[in-house]
Amino acid sequence: MALINCPECKKEISDKAISCPNCGIPLNKLVIPDEKVLEITKELLVFPLLPKDFSIGKHITSFAGDTPFDGFYDQKENVISKIPIGKVSVVLYTHGIQIINGFNIYSIHNSQIISLRKTSKEELAKTDKSVVGRAVVGGLILGPLGAIIGGMSGIGRKESIENKHYLVINFWDIDSKSAQTILISGEGWKIGAFILRQQKEQSLNLFENRQPEADSISPIAIFSLLIIVICVIGIIVLFVNR
Repeated sequence: MALINCPECKKEISDKAISCPNCGIPLNKLVIPDEKVLEITKELLVFPLLPKDFSIGKHITSFAGDTPFDGFYDQKENVISKIPIGKVSVVLYTHGIQIINGFNIYSIHNSQIISLRKTSKEELAKTDKSVVGRAVVGGLILGPLGAIIGGMSGIGRKESIENKHYLVINFWDIDSKSAQTILISGEGWKIGAFILRQQKEQSLNLFENRQPEADSISPIAIFSLLIIVICVIGIIVLFVNR
């Protein structure tokens, strides 16, 4: 048996106690000393051996609308600065995903993905950010560790909070060689459909030994071409109206 501090009155109590004998608060959550949390975190969040090829394959099109979805990336809720704040498109490929904001593209290979999940702002606000949150600085992991939250200045503990849904991407960042998280808000049903389709495509890769193939034309190329066409048409219209 070990002694821990009660999260409410801070007095020493047994780690086996169901409730605090001093203040009576129920101890229905696992309370782990900071040192132990850090030890567990280091063991579980060891950067894995990733493949050398990070090709994400072909862009997947679907009439069901489950391969892309439009969302919003808010840097108040994220720590990845490479993605500009604003509206983004999350696009599914055979071997990964892309987050597109104008001409900015952020790609994540399937081998980097720890987990994808849908959550809400209400759920995040209720998650304990104290001891466990300090274990992973600057990141939010809602996959293998259950709930590790940090670096989220935009979410607080409120009884009434707006119903906002997120795609939570837990992944291994190649540059920092650490587990990181991206939060993208959007429509809940679209996020759920996107996750299910990504899981389906991963299964196809496994059972069919599907290798990544070069995409004939990427969404960013289509967007660039569209901009060029609009500019050309504008110039023609101005010339004709002179």
